[in-house]
Amino acid sequence: MAFNTFMKFFLPKESKFFPLLHTQADDIIKASDLLIRFLQTTGHEQRKNLYSEIKKVETHCDQVTDEIFNELNNTFITPFDREDIHTLASQLDDILDMINASAKRTILYQPQETSSSMVSLAEHIRESALSILIAVEELAKKRRKNIILKTQCIRLHEIENSADDVYESFIISLVETEKNAIEMIKQIEISQLLESTTDKAYRVADTLKTIMVKYS
Repeated sequence: MAFNTFMKFFLPKESKFFPLLHTQADDIIKASDLLIRFLQTTGHEQRKNLYSEIKKVETHCDQVTDEIFNELNNTFITPFDREDIHTLASQLDDILDMINASAKRTILYQPQETSSSMVSLAEHIRESALSILIAVEELAKKRRKNIILKTQCIRLHEIENSADDVYESFIISLVETEKNAIEMIKQIEISQLLESTTDKAYRVADTLKTIMVKYS
């Protein structure tokens, strides 16, 4: 009896990690929505204001990530392997860092235009964010269903492949039509960051698969 009481003292409230991961996923949704608006906007001042909003969300996600890491250091028993929690939190934070970097590069470079392909890539990021949110919500359930997690892993792969196609088509068209080499470099770098963000999102699927294998 005394042993059980002793162990209960150390047992964590498993729910404390899941709201933090959910907050990260929700921040990615918010930032990706802002990114779409950012890329659809032509006014530099309005873009600066939207970038400022993206930066605030990115900073908030950094704080949440730090909180998760602190909780990992202070928690005796975690809901699943602490390495997987650490990896998942880091990956979610990386996605937001990439969204912020894409917007920042656009502000710095001030390209003559942001193409419909860039907006499409931002929309792919938003789709990835939704799949991640669904997966994180499923992880939080005591009776989580692997079929839902598997579906989102497949979806993340599909989105990443589609984003690759959008990026490649854009680059081919850009090389054929853009005569200004500096402008071409600007647009290539920005679109590359956007496409790489979907790659970062797809890596979340690898972590989800690892968790499923360990706890199936």
